[in-house]
Amino acid sequence: MSIVHAYQQMSADELRSEVITLLKEAYADGRIAVDAFERRLKKATNCEAKEDMIGLLSDVPVSRAKDSHRPAGAGGGGDDEARDWYINPGAPRENQILFALLGGSKRTGRWQPARNISCYSLMGGIKLDFREAEFPKSGVTINTGSIMGCLEVIVPPGINIDVSGLPLLGGFEDKAGAGEPGAPTLRVRGMAVMGGVEVKRKNPRSASKSSRRRRERRERGASSQGCTHGRNG
Repeated sequence: MSIVHAYQQMSADELRSEVITLLKEAYADGRIAVDAFERRLKKATNCEAKEDMIGLLSDVPVSRAKDSHRPAGAGGGGDDEARDWYINPGAPRENQILFALLGGSKRTGRWQPARNISCYSLMGGIKLDFREAEFPKSGVTINTGSIMGCLEVIVPPGINIDVSGLPLLGGFEDKAGAGEPGAPTLRVRGMAVMGGVEVKRKNPRSASKSSRRRRERRERGASSQGCTHGRNG
């Protein structure tokens, strides 16, 4: 079923709500300019014809991170539907810098991290939540320098993790566990002086019941294989 056909199966009110949500996300991601967003939002609020509503999205660049908002049967399939991570379809930035000086800094929700992120904290904290982030295909490298501060990194299921650093009266802690073949890799490097770096894995906020069931089946399968290998060994 095509996505257009799936949208046509919605009621006018349901489709209007869907279109408004997608326009807001496109504006937040920088895929449409503010004037285009305001003009289309006004039209979506007032128009009644489904074709007109769908037309408001016809030339908006698509982001794969928005696939979770498609109605059932709107497209996709196979392993992609079971993934909890997203790839940036465009050209990611090379560098990004975050500071936390006697305070806090964070990146959460839908965002597009750079390939290299430098995090510097002095008696402050930085939180990077990658559960709805669009990863560069080559992955992300975080270089951290922390003095009496902390860095908290949250990744969704599947992402591969590589943590190494120099703790001086501090610590580097990886609670994320194993990732999936073919998934992006998040690397954490740097130094923590009287501070800490923690990497942990959490389920996506918007994970559907079917997605959770698929993930649980994968985890049960991996667990049973591990038990089998242990007995044979």
